Amino acid sequence: MKNNNFKTTFLFITALLLWSHAATSQTIDEAMLTGAWELEGNIMGDDGEGWVMPHKHSAPDCGKDHTFFAEDHTAKEVKYTANCAPSENTFTWQLDGDTLTLTKGERSIQWHVLSLKDDTLKVGVQLRPDSDHRLYVVYKKRT
Repeated sequence: MKNNNFKTTFLFITALLLWSHAATSQTIDEAMLTGAWELEGNIMGDDGEGWVMPHKHSAPDCGKDHTFFAEDHTAKEVKYTANCAPSENTFTWQLDGDTLTLTKGERSIQWHVLSLKDDTLKVGVQLRPDSDHRLYVVYKKRT
């Protein structure tokens, strides 16, 4: 009898864990990603959990640093100079599951999309190509 209770409990816990993971995982739609995303700051903690250290924008009186993802898979990172002129860095992007690959010429960087809910995007950026550690960053979608 004890063996059957153990098996039943084990199966119940396994099913609960699988259901829990499926309920929290999300499908990221490219349409949700398109648009302008203002850089809010870095997440100070492990694996995307913790408080947000606000980003110091290049020229806050001119505008906030942001990244724009276009439907045609082109993108641009925009920062402002002291003269309020936009400085743009262009690249292409590709979404595969929860991996967002940004490419410019021969260089690529992969972002791990931690979450994309409403107007908040949280991504983990590899510090080096061979590193398992990520710097997690928060963006807010411009309206």
